[in-house]
Amino acid sequence: MSEITIARRYAQALNEQAAQSGVLDQVDADIELIRESLADSRELRAFFDSPIISREKKADVVKALFGERIQTVTMNFMGLLVEKRREGVFPSVVSSYRELRDDQLGTTAVSVRTAYELSEEDQNALVNELKSLTGKQVRLETKVDASIMGGIVIRIGDTVYDGSITNQLATLRERLQRGAHA
Repeated sequence: MSEITIARRYAQALNEQAAQSGVLDQVDADIELIRESLADSRELRAFFDSPIISREKKADVVKALFGERIQTVTMNFMGLLVEKRREGVFPSVVSSYRELRDDQLGTTAVSVRTAYELSEEDQNALVNELKSLTGKQVRLETKVDASIMGGIVIRIGDTVYDGSITNQLATLRERLQRGAHA
């Protein structure tokens, strides 16, 4: 069974348990906390991926890191993943859970890269435009990427809108080269 399939099944189980317990919003926040923790710490990801570290040690670390900060439902779920030796799929489960909740809430995740930090006003205007484009609520994830030099790159699912200066220069270079060979 593929990791994605396993992650989706675990995410679905967590979603169902959270719904039955009436703590969906809290579990959503817990999942975001876990996602940020994993994204911010390569060492934490390596720790959970390591086959050498015992399940007991991993369970202790989960309790120490998240015990007082997350819902019991989420804590029990993470304990189950460790017990079943599935802690290596934490990132995939988090991603699958977010996709599942986005579908339930009519939200779409949009990733935006810009050469500079967007002001709150610019972010709000962009979110409003993206809502009109997608017909859904938007969960905006922004990233500053100086390599694009200017402009904006937007990813909605598998679709990329590249309005970066880097892309425009590459397109111009291609046109000039084609024109020189014609």
